[in-house]
Amino acid sequence: FTSGLLIQGYGFIERMQIAGRPPVTNMYESVIWVGFGVAAIALLFEGIYRAKYYLLAAAPLSVICLVLADSLPAVLDPSIKPLVPVLRDNFWLSIHVPTITLSYASFALAMGLSHIILSNYLFTPQAKERIRSLAKWNYGILQVGVLLLSAGVILGGIWAHFSWGRFWGWDPKETWALIALMCYVIPLHGRLVGWLGDFGLAITSVVSFNAVLMAWYGVNFVLGTGLHSYGFSTGGSELIVGSLVGLDLIFVVVSAIRYRGWLKLTEEQTA
Repeated sequence: FTSGLLIQGYGFIERMQIAGRPPVTNMYESVIWVGFGVAAIALLFEGIYRAKYYLLAAAPLSVICLVLADSLPAVLDPSIKPLVPVLRDNFWLSIHVPTITLSYASFALAMGLSHIILSNYLFTPQAKERIRSLAKWNYGILQVGVLLLSAGVILGGIWAHFSWGRFWGWDPKETWALIALMCYVIPLHGRLVGWLGDFGLAITSVVSFNAVLMAWYGVNFVLGTGLHSYGFSTGGSELIVGSLVGLDLIFVVVSAIRYRGWLKLTEEQTA
């Protein structure tokens, strides 16, 4: 796992040397950067908590990012092109975009952990101690994601002030980034005050990632409007993304039905 991460990091360094800029300026680069970020964050938390589940959640997500980047060249263009004027400030480019995309990576990792949690509820709901540990780790990853996305939104506003003369303009990209942030801030507060339990937080972690997909993918490929026009591209992968989202939501519904059935059975046994 570490070797693969180092090889991918070397590839980023080579691309950065060739382009003369951070490799985070188009959808192709952001996809492979998120794949790298998922693996790096998982490895960091693995080192801190010695929990194998971080890498278990990260591995398939990183592979999906790399496979998509390699198999859809017409959609995710790997070519290195000159930057539009608004992106030529390497300082803001180097801190705003990586911060935003690393928040996406954190939320993707939380989604992966949540799938493991829901799978436990689906197949081994009696493993309460393992579920409790997974939920605690999931909560920590979500906190990291919210911190990074909050910082990214603020940094983006400062960059927008210097580039376009205003901090906030309700551009589709800005709006969906804010919606994505709220989709995670609200559940975290709900967990803090006891409105959400381990199962509820896992469900919201999976469902809320759709807001990240909309901010990251949907604005670029579906809406295709706004000041962030340099990030837009032609479609072609909507069926793939839509199918994956649909299958994921089916998994969530099945997990919820199983969880309710298990709760009912537990109540009957203790009655």
